[in-house]
Amino acid sequence: MRLELDFIIYASLLIAALLPLYIYRKRIFRAKYSDNGFSFFIKDLKLHMSEYHPKIKIDYSIIEKTQNELDLRVRETLIVENIVTQFFNYKYEKRTQESIPRDKLWSNYIEKSNSNPKYPNDWTQRKEISWKRDDKSCNRCGTKISLEASYTCFVQDIKDGGGYNIENIIILCSDCNKVINSTNPKNTISSLSLNDSLMVYVKSYLI
Repeated sequence: MRLELDFIIYASLLIAALLPLYIYRKRIFRAKYSDNGFSFFIKDLKLHMSEYHPKIKIDYSIIEKTQNELDLRVRETLIVENIVTQFFNYKYEKRTQESIPRDKLWSNYIEKSNSNPKYPNDWTQRKEISWKRDDKSCNRCGTKISLEASYTCFVQDIKDGGGYNIENIIILCSDCNKVINSTNPKNTISSLSLNDSLMVYVKSYLI
């Protein structure tokens, strides 16, 4: 009985002595893992923006500005929100686009290009030509898009006398179409699919 009591006492003392070491070791490894996770987060964030939105120039100074934020989830979320806001605020000017060779034009092209509230019956053809002209990508951010997923706007709006000529047609992705037509910046920013695309990295690397 005495031996069992001594064993329990010694075991308890040993556990008490080792517990702080275990906690310290766990914290060290967790911190190291978190640092690595954050590095991966930043790397993937930059890679995503350069690959999918190459025309949008991002200022990453937000990384340094949030360095005192101890909660990684909060810090990474702030960084994502900042990048999405920069995406929205990126200055974009509608400019006359490239034309196509005259020998590629069809018989009633010029006639159907005139300004009219109603789209011409060859609109699908005009849109596809514009899409291919822009290398099947968004004119504003540069992301690759399918013809079916693409949107259009005009250098000079139809209501202002603009026509349906190829030079007046601009191809946009869904997010950039929202930005161009935004009347409520706050709501538009929160509705951009870019939010979901970037928040995936936050969820992937936090522990």
